[in-house]
Amino acid sequence: MKFEFKLQNLFAMHTKLHDNILVISITMMIFLFFCQNIGFSQTSQDKKIPDTYCLNEEELQLFNMINQQRQQKGLPKLELSKSLSYVAYLHVRDLYINRPDSVKGCNMHSWSNKGQWTAFCFPKEQSKRRSVWDKPKEITSYPTSAYEIVYYSADKTGPDEIIELWKGVAPSAALLFNTGKYMKNNWRAAGVAIYKGYASLWLGEGKDPETKIRLCSTDSVITSFTSKSKNQTSITREEPSGGSLGKYYLIFGSYPSFQQAREAQINLINDGFVNA
Repeated sequence: MKFEFKLQNLFAMHTKLHDNILVISITMMIFLFFCQNIGFSQTSQDKKIPDTYCLNEEELQLFNMINQQRQQKGLPKLELSKSLSYVAYLHVRDLYINRPDSVKGCNMHSWSNKGQWTAFCFPKEQSKRRSVWDKPKEITSYPTSAYEIVYYSADKTGPDEIIELWKGVAPSAALLFNTGKYMKNNWRAAGVAIYKGYASLWLGEGKDPETKIRLCSTDSVITSFTSKSKNQTSITREEPSGGSLGKYYLIFGSYPSFQQAREAQINLINDGFVNA
């Protein structure tokens, strides 16, 4: 009888231990589930672009010049992307301040470990599983990968010099004008930044959920949208009126002659901007 009692006790203890392990396992699964959800929320919050971010006039000029060059080649215009511009903004500052390209095996597409992003040595660490072209998705809410063109000069770094260099170098020209291996890519959005001799341009096929960019040194807001009739992008600058006047100022680009500016104005009027 004693032997049977001990066996029954042992069986009961084993069953209880099994139940306890099961409860602990379920508790751990629930805990991990909530941790993942909390982590996701924090990550989403981290991807918010700061309210202090803005685009300067020189960067807007470079963006408009890129669209002019594409239009001359019969290519569709690009939407100005706040997310891609912010990624470019961070990268040119990282390049200037932290010099990730100074590490052996790393070029100017690299990122340091000094910011709210994952460090990346390009092309050394580039692979099918891990790509530097995923930086826009990592840092912002931009939905797809994107490609970058980088510029550096110790001398002049104005929009004219930047665009001329990019046009004259085969790899960057292929990205800009969808030739070579980028022939099948359909760029929809672009973001730009210029800082201390560096310039960065990101090109992506996704639509940016962020639609408005503040223009530096003003309270103006730049809005990018696509014309339904001709699939062209227009850039407007909205001035705060203190009321509901609904006044908008169009920043379409700068032109070397009055005739070209007049032609652009006529195109805008035909697109529905009767007061252009």
